[in-house]
Amino acid sequence: MRVVHDLSPWLFAVLTIGLFVGAATGGLVLARGWGRKRGIHALVDNGVVGWIFSGTLVIYAIAIGLITVETWGNAAEAAAAASKEAACIAALHRDLGGYPQPLQGELRRALAEYTHYVIDVAWPAQRSGTVPAGGSNLLTRFRHAMFAFEPSTDGQRALHAEALRAFNALIEARHGRLEAVGLAVPGTLWGIVLAGAVLSIVGSYVFSMESLGLHAFMTGLLAAMIGLLVFVIATTDRPFQGSTGLGAGAYEIVLHDEMERAVAP
Repeated sequence: MRVVHDLSPWLFAVLTIGLFVGAATGGLVLARGWGRKRGIHALVDNGVVGWIFSGTLVIYAIAIGLITVETWGNAAEAAAAASKEAACIAALHRDLGGYPQPLQGELRRALAEYTHYVIDVAWPAQRSGTVPAGGSNLLTRFRHAMFAFEPSTDGQRALHAEALRAFNALIEARHGRLEAVGLAVPGTLWGIVLAGAVLSIVGSYVFSMESLGLHAFMTGLLAAMIGLLVFVIATTDRPFQGSTGLGAGAYEIVLHDEMERAVAP
């Protein structure tokens, strides 16, 4: 699957749809030849076949539609987790502005180091399907430094409490992002998608039509639609992986607009 995710979206779409259409029309030619040699086409009642075929397609359409919605929801959940973590980093960085020096500079540098880690190390690892773990050490050092601070005024106590809430929210969002790296359609559901595709396409072979070209055109349309849905499921199956995966743009915005601007002269 990693090779699939590394393809460009357009190439992957063309290959997927082409594979389904090519296999479907090739199978149709073979099935028609086999059936006509045995006179099976003369026994076919298109009305009965159409009724059964419609029921099969409805069941398959519901199944593949639900799976498509589920994978899209996984992608949206991963994007929300990443955006939330970036927002928490920005909020925590602003809260640190009220800490006394040199602690303020130390904490802000540590937070910037973590942000650089997410962009430069964690994101490439996620694109390859690996759950990055190095950020834990960076956040642990940050936590020890922040927890060691003892506020001496009411204002500092309020600010420290707000910074702690932002830090806890950052930890929660980070866990959400790491969990999203492993989001994927189970193998059983992929089996349903592919088996249903085969049954639906083969079902179109049973119709009795004099024109091979028209029959191939209708079967090709069905195969193209199924291939398109399979493409959507495959590209949203693993939200962070490959060329179609989510980017680290939210973190880059925080790094450039919040952190680098804060240290600019």
